Amino acid sequence: MPTLLVTKKMSPELAARVRASVDGRRAAPGSKLAPRATSVLRLGATATIVIAGIWLGVSLYRAQRELEARRAGLVAKVQHEAAELGPDEHAVATRVLPWLPPLAGAYAGDLVADELRPAGALPAVLSRPTLYLRGSLPSVASRVDESAASSFKDAFVLCLVAPPNARTEPLLKAKARAALSGRGEALAPVAGVERLQDALVGLPFLSPEWERKVRAARSRDDLERMRRDFERAPIARAKAAAKAKLLLVVVDEPNSEPGPTELDGERPHDVRVGLVDLVTRKVLLRLRRRVDPSWISAATRAEWASGIDSCALAMDVHAAVASGGRVATGE
Repeated sequence: MPTLLVTKKMSPELAARVRASVDGRRAAPGSKLAPRATSVLRLGATATIVIAGIWLGVSLYRAQRELEARRAGLVAKVQHEAAELGPDEHAVATRVLPWLPPLAGAYAGDLVADELRPAGALPAVLSRPTLYLRGSLPSVASRVDESAASSFKDAFVLCLVAPPNARTEPLLKAKARAALSGRGEALAPVAGVERLQDALVGLPFLSPEWERKVRAARSRDDLERMRRDFERAPIARAKAAAKAKLLLVVVDEPNSEPGPTELDGERPHDVRVGLVDLVTRKVLLRLRRRVDPSWISAATRAEWASGIDSCALAMDVHAAVASGGRVATGE
């Protein structure tokens, strides 16, 4: 029906809507598709949603499979390494730590066990796998982690296992230099000595508790972090430490006398040495000796006082064992 409401300036679409309104009917939208095209569009949208859902499901399945494969691989590594140790070896920390407070407590007197008295007995005993710890008296008594972290195969343990031919400054300095170098060839005599630190740090990664944490990891990032931690851990050294038959402990007592401290931290002080048979659970050696760097030449003392004193202490141990030491009563 013609209407005066429609002008020539109107767009065709608007004019059609006005006429439809006047006629009492709805105008067909200009963008409306044919029914077949609408059906095709709907089917396409549905197919797209279904395909996206399938792709997402497959991706999640593959991610879960990859996560499980990584988890299984890490668990297999843990189990493989842990299988080489027996129950006592896994529990080496619980067998070692109770010995430390007595060695750092009230001194019970010198002791040399009968097993060490025959000629050549001390070197034979020291050839067995050994755990080594050195630290200050307060840290050994109550902060073992601190002592363990700072311990290394120093001149004392090197000179105890492979003492120099004579107690001269040049020979002791050579041993101190060799120990400080950390080179494999220089430390070959103490290859059977392991740091307690390696056992404390590495063995937890071989425990059932840590395996359960691996199995409980729910994300790839968590599992990847655990894998990196495992690979950085000193697993090989920890296993060697777990097989130790001896515990060798050196405890540096505080210095109660005034006097200069050398550049490397050395000063006159008393030192305790303890050797424990972890198999028989017996103290084989307990000695207390004083070290004093004042006898070392000034040029050498500034840099090598600590190492030379440590080597001299090891020679004192050999001398005490050779003479039978002073055996404490009640042991």
